[in-house]
Amino acid sequence: MEFKKGSKNKLRLLLKFLIYSLIYGLFFINIIDINIRSFFWYHWVLIFLEFLPFLVICLILGWKNWDLFLALGLLSSLMNDLFYGPIANYFFGGSYNLSEWFLQQLGFRENRVIYHFQGGFFTFPVTSWLMGLSIYLRIVLIFFLLRNWLSKE
Repeated sequence: MEFKKGSKNKLRLLLKFLIYSLIYGLFFINIIDINIRSFFWYHWVLIFLEFLPFLVICLILGWKNWDLFLALGLLSSLMNDLFYGPIANYFFGGSYNLSEWFLQQLGFRENRVIYHFQGGFFTFPVTSWLMGLSIYLRIVLIFFLLRNWLSKE
């Protein structure tokens, strides 16, 4: 499927994909993350699930839309990292102090370990500053990936 640069159809499609990615990451991914306990490959499975629904973009629109695929997957992962605490509190009876939780997620609790990444044969501690850095980098990367996709013919 071809779109002209800056066409209204392309912008409408992007808006629909963005809304879907926000809702998917905010609810579906957070529900999985909250309710499924960690296991050996847990974080790789979660990353796979964050990107999975957007694979259809490349299958239907073609692999030249890899930047849109990547941006939407990163956006759903961002919704997980930014809203896990509030979703846990409001829908699942969590007890997070949300102001402290956001400070921790956004990197303001420096070397405090938030969790351990479970990547199968390797794990590593994820500190507050590392989580904050990953959030800020994803925001910038999403912006540039979407800008690149919109500028394509």
